[in-house]
Amino acid sequence: MKKLVSVILAISLVFSLFSVSASAAVKTDCGGDCEHYPSIVVPGIGQSHVWALDENGEYLVDDDGDWISCFPAIFDVATIVKRVLFPALLTLITQHDIGLSDALSDVVLDSFAVNMCDENGKNTGNIKVEKYPYSVAECSDYEKEQIYDAIPLQDYAQQAGEDHLYFFAYNSFGNHLDAVNELYDFIQMVKEETGHDKVNIVPISMGGSIANGLLEYYPEVVNDLNRVVYIVPALNGSTIVGDLYNKDLTFLDKDFLYNGFLETLMDEDEARMIEVIARILPDKVLLKVLGSVVDCLVEEVAANITSLWALCPKEYYTEAANELLADKPVIKAQTDKYYKAQVNSNKNIQRLVDNGVEVFNIVDYDVPLYCIGDSWNEDNADGVIQLASTSMGAHSAIVGETLPDGYVQQNTSPNCSDQTHNHISVDRVVDASTGLLPDHTFYFDGQNHEKTARNDAIIKLATNLLATNEIKDVYSTEDFPQFNAARDPRDLKSLVSQAKTVDKSKLSAADAAELEAAIAEGEEIINKTAGVYGEIDASEERIRACLVKAGVMTAEEEEEPSQFFTNASLWLYDKYGTAGFSQMPLLTVKLIVDAVFSIFK
Repeated sequence: MKKLVSVILAISLVFSLFSVSASAAVKTDCGGDCEHYPSIVVPGIGQSHVWALDENGEYLVDDDGDWISCFPAIFDVATIVKRVLFPALLTLITQHDIGLSDALSDVVLDSFAVNMCDENGKNTGNIKVEKYPYSVAECSDYEKEQIYDAIPLQDYAQQAGEDHLYFFAYNSFGNHLDAVNELYDFIQMVKEETGHDKVNIVPISMGGSIANGLLEYYPEVVNDLNRVVYIVPALNGSTIVGDLYNKDLTFLDKDFLYNGFLETLMDEDEARMIEVIARILPDKVLLKVLGSVVDCLVEEVAANITSLWALCPKEYYTEAANELLADKPVIKAQTDKYYKAQVNSNKNIQRLVDNGVEVFNIVDYDVPLYCIGDSWNEDNADGVIQLASTSMGAHSAIVGETLPDGYVQQNTSPNCSDQTHNHISVDRVVDASTGLLPDHTFYFDGQNHEKTARNDAIIKLATNLLATNEIKDVYSTEDFPQFNAARDPRDLKSLVSQAKTVDKSKLSAADAAELEAAIAEGEEIINKTAGVYGEIDASEERIRACLVKAGVMTAEEEEEPSQFFTNASLWLYDKYGTAGFSQMPLLTVKLIVDAVFSIFK
């Protein structure tokens, strides 16, 4: 009998201990009993910090004592120069590729070594991902700064509590399947820590590809989700990455290399200067060197990174995978698995909707893709990802054009609540009715992908969607219309603050009135969430003019940009095409002979 009593007491003790430990695991003040579901940010490429380590597991530091980031690679300029200098000189002297391609390829391999993956798609570099396996409330000040710098959701944290905000960090150049598995586990951990039975997730950019995998590999996660708020998600990758894997790159076309490629990536005169300098090599040699570097980067580095494969659009995947992964069966099995998730993306999102999960999408448009890949001008985009990918299939005209005259919306989505809705943008660029969620997708005209977090209207919209139930669709409030504009009010806020310090008693009545009006206009624009493209710039200009009149600011004299290299590059291209300097003497003779013959014809 005593043994039986002892057993019962022991079992009771175990259960009581389990109960205590389970309740202790809940870290929120609300214990899971509040109106706010915890939100998990799944960031974009490069938004998670990945640091390089030495052989002892200590952080590598640069000359300033700062940790060395692994994104996108580690470039030691001094070492690179030493390794490339001699073959570069030989190549210049002989005007033939004397080891330069090999030297640059070796440099690429060494620079990207920290991000290299093996035949299983696992990272082999000595790295450490800076992870936050706890809520923002438990983060250090440094960690909070990193998180809020990636996505400034301070207002959400203020409303819901920092103990309801989480940041899922991962290696952008790591194993995609591992990231998906970790996200699923992360969701379960957040539920346990907060006491809530569901969470919100916020997949941003590359995070959209991780969300694709999550919904495909863990269909049961539908029961864990309250809301999904996508922000510029790469649901069907980026054509830039597709072109990279297929080696369809604009700069491998010598005409484009010398007349258009660099101008989209940097200041025009700097770009033209590089075009002129590049002519120290014959065009064939230059293209051979570039081609060799691309081969090395794609075949030796990118081919093994499954997270990067998840950014390859489904239309590009089969050709690229057959070419690059024929002898990499383990990696191909993983990328094939994701390809299926990518193909099923809309179907899996629809399943969320059908099961009561509220899904919203925030996208940018009308910014041309960086002209790196040959497909750069085949679709509308936000500079990095084509609109058809981020918007779940919206139809659009390419950047700079509008939908044809007489075009009517196609209404192909099953999720438009009213077929009389007008889902064509005011500028007649986008037909949102072909996207999966026309009633739940918000569009921002002219907004660059990389500057999305600077658009305070987007952040306020995301905050509202995560912290309240006020917005049910794009028609819920005029404050957040379906079609909105790009904006970054940081400079305007600074100018308004400066304008408010001006002593108006020293101004004429007219100038004081204009200053007051300019301040009022600026504050009105700052407080708006529904904007007009370009209105912030106009308001800034108006306030600056007032400050100049008040004598607290000098007029900015715009320097005329130097046209020397631009003119030189254009002249060289006109006269010599893509030829290098060593090719020009013979071409000059040919030009002279042609001119003489034309005179005597």
